[in-house]
Amino acid sequence: MYAKNLPEPKSGQDLSTSSRSNDKDMQLQLRPIAKDIDERIKEEIRTLPSKYFKQNTSYSLVLERLLSELIIMPNVREDIWNIPNNNWPDAHQLIPPAAPELGTILEVLRRSRVVRADNAPVGTQLKLMLNLENDVKALFKPRWYSRDTVIHGPVYHGKDRHNAEVVAFHLSSLLALRRVPLAVIRKLDLKEEIGNCATPTLYATMYEEGNDTCLYGVCHYCSPADPVCGTGDVLEGALIFWLPRYLKLVKHRHPWQRTYKRNKLAAWEIDESYCDKVKDSKAYSPQSSSRLLDLIDTAIFDFLMDNGDRHHYELAQNNFHNPAVLLIDNGKSLSNPDVDHLDILAPLYQCCMIHKTMWDRLRLFSGGSLSIALSRLLAHEAEMSDVSPLITKAHLNAMDRRLLTVYAVVEYCLKKKKYISNVILDHR
Repeated sequence: MYAKNLPEPKSGQDLSTSSRSNDKDMQLQLRPIAKDIDERIKEEIRTLPSKYFKQNTSYSLVLERLLSELIIMPNVREDIWNIPNNNWPDAHQLIPPAAPELGTILEVLRRSRVVRADNAPVGTQLKLMLNLENDVKALFKPRWYSRDTVIHGPVYHGKDRHNAEVVAFHLSSLLALRRVPLAVIRKLDLKEEIGNCATPTLYATMYEEGNDTCLYGVCHYCSPADPVCGTGDVLEGALIFWLPRYLKLVKHRHPWQRTYKRNKLAAWEIDESYCDKVKDSKAYSPQSSSRLLDLIDTAIFDFLMDNGDRHHYELAQNNFHNPAVLLIDNGKSLSNPDVDHLDILAPLYQCCMIHKTMWDRLRLFSGGSLSIALSRLLAHEAEMSDVSPLITKAHLNAMDRRLLTVYAVVEYCLKKKKYISNVILDHR
């Protein structure tokens, strides 16, 4: 059987086209569909033009500009948080294209004193909600894995990888998708910084095991049998800036959501014309909004990161016209650098559309430039946070390899749609 997982369908509209009568017959019919698109893309990769393998030296201009934004200003203004809270966010981004205060704000996020620590009432895994001085809130995702741990199994398997949140933040800047919340690596002293200001419910889950301080928190999957422990009292994690209260985020079900069940397929895994049905919904019609193209941008971003767990997405509904899809919750990324989950790109290869701005930016990072630029940004973060490198060479190489796959999918679409204007759209 399969799931009808398209949100906001027209009244009475059935988005499914396949019979539910025989699951085994359906499975036999589906395998060639998935295999066919995979083979087509592999053939495109084998015949990619040489321009995609050559380094585009213009990437260095983008990199140097982003590195200059990370410079810390010597004198921090008292109202520094007014910038990311009120000045930056709008309908299209959380951070503007030019953000000279960014490095200073990230440094303040790393150093601000914790005044309250509680269990975070979001998601199913252990996270802490921290109140920092100056009335700032931030979400803390603890470190569960070493950098080189390989997660096997389904693409959504395992716990969050805290470093993936910071990698996603800097990758989004490189791709001009500044829709990821501010994120830094931070090492917390569980006794001094958390225990001394923890709520009773959180404090009740903290204990010492040998020389280490541990906690298991309160959440759907939290259990005394599955704690996270610091090295001594110190626990590394990702600290993610909590978006300002006035931003009214509305969660939407992703049209390409997985079923998370082995014997239950989603409509998009069955129907090659699924995108046409998505576009029939007013919310996703390219004539009325950029939302579908934003989801295609998101699919490319997620494919590079190997994030196959974006089952919902958020929009800021503050009377904004045509708000952009925000890239929130990127922890289920960086699982296995040796595996590419092509189905994450389903919105791209089924719809065969891409923002011109995204396509231009992707071509800027050909020939290994993406891994070079990202490693430079992450090296800066590791130095500022005094931690080991945030990403392995294997994961960086995987991103370069996956970028070639994205190029191949677009080349496939250009051949399929015949005219470049049918594929590369100047929509936003």
